[in-house]
Amino acid sequence: MSANLCIKPIYKLLDENFYIPRYQRGYRWGKQEITELLNDLKEYCELISDRENKVSKFYCLQPVVVKEKEWIKDNNSIKGWEVIDGQQRLTTLLLILNYLEPLRKSITFKHILDKEKVYSLFFETREDSEEFFKQKKFKDGINEDNADYFHISNAYDIISNWFDDNGSNYEILNTLLKEEYNVSVIWYEAIDEVAINNSEKSSIELFTRLNEGKIALTDAELIKALLLQSDLYKEADIKYVKQRLFEIANEWDTIEAHLQDEKMWLFINDVGANPSSRIDYIFSLLADEWNEYGNEKLVSYVLENGERVKPKHFEFIVFDKFLSTLRVNHPNEDVLFAVNTIWQKVKNIFTTIHNWYNDHTLYHYVGYLFATERNKQKLVLELMQSKDDKDVFLQNLKKKIGNKIRISKKDKETDVVKTLNQLAYGSDNNEIINILLLFNIETIIHYKKENARFPFHLYKKEKITSIEHIHPQNPEEINTDDSRAIEWINSHIQSLNMFKNNMSFDPSELPIIDSFLNDLENLGKAYDKDKFTQLYSQIVDFYNTITDFKESEVHTLYNLALVDKDTNSKLNNSFFDIKRTLLKDNELNRYIPICTERAFGKYYTASPKNLLFWSDEDRKDYFLAIEKIYKSFV
Repeated sequence: MSANLCIKPIYKLLDENFYIPRYQRGYRWGKQEITELLNDLKEYCELISDRENKVSKFYCLQPVVVKEKEWIKDNNSIKGWEVIDGQQRLTTLLLILNYLEPLRKSITFKHILDKEKVYSLFFETREDSEEFFKQKKFKDGINEDNADYFHISNAYDIISNWFDDNGSNYEILNTLLKEEYNVSVIWYEAIDEVAINNSEKSSIELFTRLNEGKIALTDAELIKALLLQSDLYKEADIKYVKQRLFEIANEWDTIEAHLQDEKMWLFINDVGANPSSRIDYIFSLLADEWNEYGNEKLVSYVLENGERVKPKHFEFIVFDKFLSTLRVNHPNEDVLFAVNTIWQKVKNIFTTIHNWYNDHTLYHYVGYLFATERNKQKLVLELMQSKDDKDVFLQNLKKKIGNKIRISKKDKETDVVKTLNQLAYGSDNNEIINILLLFNIETIIHYKKENARFPFHLYKKEKITSIEHIHPQNPEEINTDDSRAIEWINSHIQSLNMFKNNMSFDPSELPIIDSFLNDLENLGKAYDKDKFTQLYSQIVDFYNTITDFKESEVHTLYNLALVDKDTNSKLNNSFFDIKRTLLKDNELNRYIPICTERAFGKYYTASPKNLLFWSDEDRKDYFLAIEKIYKSFV
């Protein structure tokens, strides 16, 4: 689906014909919507009457989405537009123009050839709708012929009462129809590339997709129309304006291209964040800033399901208001001052993010905060506001990280804040993941290999947030399907044979090992789930004994590492040597964090004695490495 999008003044719609298809709901605007529109028009009139050259050159209404349409009426072919979205606004404006008809006929607008002409509306579900509007039956009191005519005539009554109370007839008519400082709409002309024939099916699909938010009627497109439409300026400025707007358009495309880079995008966002125009991300940040983060400085929130939320096209409306504010407050500046000011703010945000991304240390510390912070919008705005030089900014980042990983949970039995070695798998998973992630990132920062970077895009895409027990746990229930159980049996026959051949055990344990091997081989030939569960627990207990592994250590940072969820499943509660081989082979081709690789390679052990077990010495040296980094931040 593509589209022609521009800002179109109301006076350019006067010669048009609009077709309201039957899949649309009927006209339903009431007092609140109509009064808000008229009040906004009045407010705009007051602004331009006081300081005409210092406000936005148009008051912009929400989008009108149309498709070219030809239909038959009384054996005549009519060419016009099928209204996909915006019929409530078009109908209300038509009623306002009709109310102001006597005044409209008495005023001459040089750019309007037929002062009596107003656009027509034809409702597919109401065969007599054209006559209803032509004969202005809505002026004859509340019409109860059908629901549409009832609401339309009621709306006309609301408009009439509003003008009785507020006046402003001339000002509002003038603003509706003059060439500059007028009322305009975002005109979104949809072009269906699959169904050019304007079939009813394609129109309904377009309407459905639009209302489900599935077509690209984005705030970015609306803001682009707002900022980059050159024909809104005086003829004398047009050459300069076109050149500058062309430059901005090119810079816009460059920013969008950078943000389309998956590595850069997922540096600051989560996998689920995927707007069709990624520059929307920057516009969202600025809109929140200009609207004072929910204080509704420029745009009021709306009530939805009992909660106050941002209105549809919030970013676009804020940009429109902010643009007008700049023009009011800087009346003597260059014709493009407001547009240039806004664009510079957009560029500043992008440049800052781009600089973070390209600086080795900032990339990792900022990336860590984005990876662990739920409210990313708040975080990025906070970081953007910093005026510190790089060294101070870096120190502040480390303080933020320190505060994030600082343990605050209390032990349930002692009611004392836990120490690092008391964090436990199951109850403290978030704390453990955050600490292990920092452990990997700090390791990468100081890694001697040139240009090594932690891949935040893979961390988020592959969900490298699974906590792996280096030495296997002995869970109460073994949730393993038959094929994986057989795989476990075969691999641990190899493991026990390696252990047996290694001779690093008490000879009195040889009969136990042989018994396990015999049971595993029999189980491999005739698998039984209950026997497997029992044998699994016995073998784990045996390994715990020979490695002097205390049950209290199994779920602590002495024995935990990060992997992705699929690798976690692949490792299948295997013993240390089996896991090391599986990680080395990496059949799933996933990113294995550097500290996980090092743990299984016994990198942290001062004097590794064997590669079969995760020994007491291995555990202590591994924990000390984690603790050193933790303390350096906390």
